[in-house]
Amino acid sequence: MLASDAKSDRDTGPSNLEPVRPVLVYTASRIGLFLVTLGVLWLLGLTNPLLLIVCSFLISGIASYVLLSRQRDAVSARISDKVDRPKPHDD
Repeated sequence: MLASDAKSDRDTGPSNLEPVRPVLVYTASRIGLFLVTLGVLWLLGLTNPLLLIVCSFLISGIASYVLLSRQRDAVSARISDKVDRPKPHDD
């Protein structure tokens, strides 16, 4: 088997991260949005560390509510599917 054949087999198979992918994307997006907000506020001259973190948290939270609705819906659907799945019964 050639190395390219092995790689193509891996590309077509399901990923181990596929079930948690929406959660990872949403979490990474929230963290990224917080860091961007933190950087922008720091560049605008907000130097008090506590105030900088609190304002960044609030602004990024509001922005994520608007900007990350698709990712939030995917996470919600993933959690709902997991909760709604019937559990196997041991007889």
